[in-house]
Amino acid sequence: MTWSSLLVGLLAASAGVHNAAAQNSSSACADSSFASQPSVTVGPFGVRSLVVGSSVCIQASVQSTSLKWIALSISRSSSMINVPNNNAIVFDTVNNVVQPYVLSDYSTSGVTKQTDASTISVKAMSSANGLLSFTFERALSTSSTYDVTIDPTTSTNLLWATGSSSWPSVHSDRGAVKLQFATSSSSGAPVPQVAAADNDSRVETHTAVIGAIAFAIIIALGLVASYLIRWRFIHLSTLCAPSRRLHAFSWLTKPFSDIKIGEVIVVLVYIGAMVAVGASINDRFPSASSNRLTSLISGHLALLSLMFLLLPVAKGEHWELIFGSSHERIVKLHRWLARIFVIAAIVHLVVNAKNVDVTSSTKYGSQQVVPLYGFIAFVAFVSMSLAAIDPIRRKFFEVFYYYHRVASIVGLVFVFLHSVCIQYAMIFPVAIYGLAWLVRFPTFLDRFEATTEVLCSKTVLVTLPSTPRTAKWVQNSNPCVFFWVNIPSVSRYEWHPFSGIVTPDGKSIAFCMKALTPGGFVDKVVRQANQQTKGSLTIYVDGPYGKPTLDVYAYDSLVLLAGGIGVTPMVSMFNRFRQSHSGPSLHLYWVVRTPEELLAAETIMFPLPEFVKATFYVSEATEDGRVQASSGEYVPYIRGRPNLDECVSTTRCYGENVAVLACGPPAFVQEAQWHAHSCRFDFHKEVFLL
Repeated sequence: MTWSSLLVGLLAASAGVHNAAAQNSSSACADSSFASQPSVTVGPFGVRSLVVGSSVCIQASVQSTSLKWIALSISRSSSMINVPNNNAIVFDTVNNVVQPYVLSDYSTSGVTKQTDASTISVKAMSSANGLLSFTFERALSTSSTYDVTIDPTTSTNLLWATGSSSWPSVHSDRGAVKLQFATSSSSGAPVPQVAAADNDSRVETHTAVIGAIAFAIIIALGLVASYLIRWRFIHLSTLCAPSRRLHAFSWLTKPFSDIKIGEVIVVLVYIGAMVAVGASINDRFPSASSNRLTSLISGHLALLSLMFLLLPVAKGEHWELIFGSSHERIVKLHRWLARIFVIAAIVHLVVNAKNVDVTSSTKYGSQQVVPLYGFIAFVAFVSMSLAAIDPIRRKFFEVFYYYHRVASIVGLVFVFLHSVCIQYAMIFPVAIYGLAWLVRFPTFLDRFEATTEVLCSKTVLVTLPSTPRTAKWVQNSNPCVFFWVNIPSVSRYEWHPFSGIVTPDGKSIAFCMKALTPGGFVDKVVRQANQQTKGSLTIYVDGPYGKPTLDVYAYDSLVLLAGGIGVTPMVSMFNRFRQSHSGPSLHLYWVVRTPEELLAAETIMFPLPEFVKATFYVSEATEDGRVQASSGEYVPYIRGRPNLDECVSTTRCYGENVAVLACGPPAFVQEAQWHAHSCRFDFHKEVFLL
């Protein structure tokens, strides 16, 4: 070896030692003062930090024997998900590995291992004696888009999370703070201060605003149609022609033959709101995965439905004044909205259940929802929809009614707790419902000592005494109104709807009730009326409600088609005209099963006014006949059923402007609707979809 080569070797070795020392001196984690830096509390973590030169060293420690992973994230905001995405440093304590993960979605599938982790240097990790700790170093500014640039002169968003299930899994706890990392190695340096994040991580959405705009448009259109344009086809024309008979697919076709053009317009506005909500969510969450986007859109569509769902059942005259609509049409919208809500809620739950513990009480995601509260609300609302299925609702009405009341309160309370955005969106609907209830509350105290008459088996006539209150109802209420009736001696908690019949003197209201179910509410009323020596019952009434689709005063003739107890709104109508008839001529066709049923309401029905042309039918009679009323008048009847081809016909001398009203069994009303449509007569049916 020559002296020259030895000299070169010594110089090279000296340069290597110098470079290593320089590298070591610029490493924040290798700085001798790092271990003496104060540890600050960040949630359950103790965090120690030090900025040296262009790098920062961060150590995170948690005392726990149950956590399966812990994580820190230097974030662009207090939100977990940002655009561009940032990363998090995750210590998987089960596999004893620390790695950076890219945060692109709130689901576990949206948290993926960072392929190029060269900008993050893991210095240490430990899970001994119940102390979980990891230390890593990174440059203040790197070439990776996932690393958020750190400004050592100001506070940085620091997110933390812990998980009690094996990684990857949804966090069991999490939080966000602002922390300015330590920059001095001096022993007298101030302790880094931890401050609350600028705001919560909830992303604002526009569902409430979209719903409010849609509702305002619907109200404006209703007022224009009812008071300015007054086009009859909006209120009376249906989207499709009705079928003549009920069939296996009537549940599918009937909504299209019943829905009016005005209702179609309302539905289109609502569909537009649904589209706007979907577009808004897509815009607010541009980087969300397909699963996450499905969850968000379905959840907000359920919220939109819930906003509108309460409004139709906020009972009162306000909706009838705005839309000129009958009560059952308004309730129909409630039923449709409920179905949309249930479908959207099911999709929302199924999609979220894949990645989220639906029983977790920890706030989750960009909407800061509490999954447990949403799940409880879901159970309450879906069970309500099951109780509202037709066979259950009609056979066990009081069970349906009171379960609806209780479950709706439970559902609303927990859906409010589920998310802040729901609270904002539901303020107006709940306020409207509450105000309507307060206005109606005094009517629940309307108590009367009513007289009772059992004029035929299974049917009782309950008549309220004539008072200024009842006279006002007769004067101000619409034709075809109904009341909610409670009879405390039968049940203090059961309220049932019955058509209100104007008495012949025009001063009071009566109810003709037929017992359809043995042991049911009306059956108990009939038995009690039979046992009453004085023929009186204490009764509470709430109402009146309802308005026919038709303006009955605008026609030359009204064809009234009734089946069984469905005659009650027809009797009420011609009793309204009995005192001073100035309305249309009335043509009544009433079919019952037995002759005695013709006398079910005889004291308020007979003798008939001269302007009523009535034909009676008895379906189980073998020959024509007559029955004698208590007034001595004979009521003739025809055996069999009415031929609606003859009853509803353009060849009848009804006049130029004719309308048909029907009330009775569904098949009977369906055929009546078909005949009215065929003759181009305006049509209204009295049904209870309650």
